[in-house]
Amino acid sequence: MKRIINFFIIITLFLASCTEEERDYTGNIQGIVTESGTTNPISGVQVSVVDLGASTTTGSDGQFRFSDLEAQNYQLQFKKNGYITNTRNVNVLVGETAKCDMQLEKEKEEAEIEITPSTLNFGTAQTELSVTVTNHGNAATEWALDMGNNAWLTASPLSGNIAGNKTQSIVFTVNRDKLSETKNVKVTLSAFGNSYTISVSCAPVNAKSEMAITPTSIDFGDTDNEKNITIKNTGNAPLTWNISGITEESISVSETEGTVESEGSKVIKVKLDRTKLNNNLNTSFVISDGIKEQTVTVKATKVEEKAEMKIEPTLLDFGHSSTELPLTVSNTGKAELKYSVSGISVNYITVTPMEGSVAAEGNQVLQVKLDRETMPENANTTFKISDGTNEESITVKATKPVAKMEVSPLSLDFGEEATEKVFTISNTGTAEFTWNITVPTGTGLTVSETSGVTKPAETKQITVTLDRSIMPETLNTTIEVSDGVNKEKISVNAIKGSAIAGTVVTQGLYTYYKFDGNFEDATENGINGFGSPAPSFVEGVIPEGKAIKFSKTDNSTFVVSKPIIDSKEMTISFWGKDFSDGHIFHLNSSYENYPMLSLSIVNGALKFAVDGYRNHYQFENDVQPFVHPTLTDGKWHHIAIISDYHITTIYKVTATLYVDGMEVYTITQNYTDSYGGYGTGTSFTMGGSLKLNNSLTLPATNMSVDNFRVYDTRRLSANEIKEIYNNKQ
Repeated sequence: MKRIINFFIIITLFLASCTEEERDYTGNIQGIVTESGTTNPISGVQVSVVDLGASTTTGSDGQFRFSDLEAQNYQLQFKKNGYITNTRNVNVLVGETAKCDMQLEKEKEEAEIEITPSTLNFGTAQTELSVTVTNHGNAATEWALDMGNNAWLTASPLSGNIAGNKTQSIVFTVNRDKLSETKNVKVTLSAFGNSYTISVSCAPVNAKSEMAITPTSIDFGDTDNEKNITIKNTGNAPLTWNISGITEESISVSETEGTVESEGSKVIKVKLDRTKLNNNLNTSFVISDGIKEQTVTVKATKVEEKAEMKIEPTLLDFGHSSTELPLTVSNTGKAELKYSVSGISVNYITVTPMEGSVAAEGNQVLQVKLDRETMPENANTTFKISDGTNEESITVKATKPVAKMEVSPLSLDFGEEATEKVFTISNTGTAEFTWNITVPTGTGLTVSETSGVTKPAETKQITVTLDRSIMPETLNTTIEVSDGVNKEKISVNAIKGSAIAGTVVTQGLYTYYKFDGNFEDATENGINGFGSPAPSFVEGVIPEGKAIKFSKTDNSTFVVSKPIIDSKEMTISFWGKDFSDGHIFHLNSSYENYPMLSLSIVNGALKFAVDGYRNHYQFENDVQPFVHPTLTDGKWHHIAIISDYHITTIYKVTATLYVDGMEVYTITQNYTDSYGGYGTGTSFTMGGSLKLNNSLTLPATNMSVDNFRVYDTRRLSANEIKEIYNNKQ
């Protein structure tokens, strides 16, 4: 029983599968063909499925249809006489009808007339000749002959209609009874808006030609563009001639008709336009005088125009800085040149454009670019430019810019006295570099610049200065110069030697107080001072040095227990700043401790009083102030006073003031020996206040003083004072 049931199920499934419909995998194409720019249907259009070779024709409604086509893309072609053939692609989908409408454009109607022959020469015997009119166009045209005022010449027919691609004959007849002389005339045929000329020559029966043509054969060869022919009249009457039968566009003549007098001649230029010459030329034309026809043959050789490639330059050297160079492709030939660039085997060279065309006798500039980021240290590579026939190799060279630092000298010896030396940083490479200088601290060494940039072929001079007041007893160190890659070390040597080593204008120098942290005399005299109470030390005229700073509040002073400025011929030199009205320095006298010599500022002007009498009794009335630039501006100023007694002016004191290296004023004052004059000095005091008498006290100030010098037997020259000022000593 179970087997019977299973068999029944199998039979049922089989019958069900047999009744299921088969699946359809095709589609259709349908459309309508109309005239371009309208909705007018076109019947009789052949529509073809190019891919299948199947075709159909549109009905009167312009419609067409292709059924049961496999689903894919097809190209349809639409064709009918009188219309321009067109195509369209269409995609067929399963179970769908693809729409493919088309508009066809009518062909342009043209009539193209040709008349052969275009010259008729009846000579002395012919009475009837014919020409053939051919319409090479696609449209019919009316035509008509204009015979002119020539009673001796007739034609049949005189007009007509000629269809496209058809021919017609016209028969010309002459009546010599109406002809008394040789005639050369032109008849015009008008058709489709154009005019065509037919040349007709005819002579009486007994006429004789007196025309001679030389040469009758012309050969332009492969270079000539112009030749001459001569028409000669050997008769005793004028000769009328014409030229006809020129069928080649490349050939032209200077004149096509004319008259030659008896025994005369006419030169006709025959020209060849080689640009219109497609092949070797072998043609002819006819020269006629109405009686005789002379054929002139014309030959020319077509020279194939070639392109000639020239490349300039063939070596591109980018050196160490260029990134782009031009390359010119020239065409020295007569035909268009097509070129292409190839063979670039490196990634750091590019050429733009890689291909192109150059007109005859023209040129094109290519740009060759170099990527310096990816190029090697030294580049040497090639690429090629080809015109398909010839190939030119282009060499490319380049050098990566490299900086090269050279330092000279590598040793500086200051010895015992020198305070300044120089060295140079040179760049002998092809790229700029940034340098830095490292100077060891605590050596007294400084440099004019600690960093900078030096370009190729440039040299930078560096000044090294040694402050001997703060240097160690023996200096043996190095200065390091680095460009970030390489380092050079400059050895520096010096011996401290004398305390005034490196000091300018030392002749006659009696005392020299540098105030570099102490009150000592730098000269060998060793006349040291002290502070009472001690002033402080601050930054001096040069940042590396020191100066003493007086305090108005503390009434601080600098004291030397010897009369360092008690001299009838002397120079006092020092630097000062932060001046204000008050006492600067003075020399005490043994006469009742009077101040016998003083320098102060009163109402902004320096006063220099020499003897005790003028200081104690006549300071306000008999001591003339100097006239000078302002000193109370808070800046460092150099002050020098040259003083003498009884040298410049008899029995008087002459004092000349220099400010900042320049002479500014001279004063002359009386001198009294009775109240503390020269030779009575006991001690020197700088800073603090000064009591001149019971009613006048010069106040203390907050001034700063540096590099105080005394020359007790010399009056310095203007140049020596300028030298001290320039060296800030």
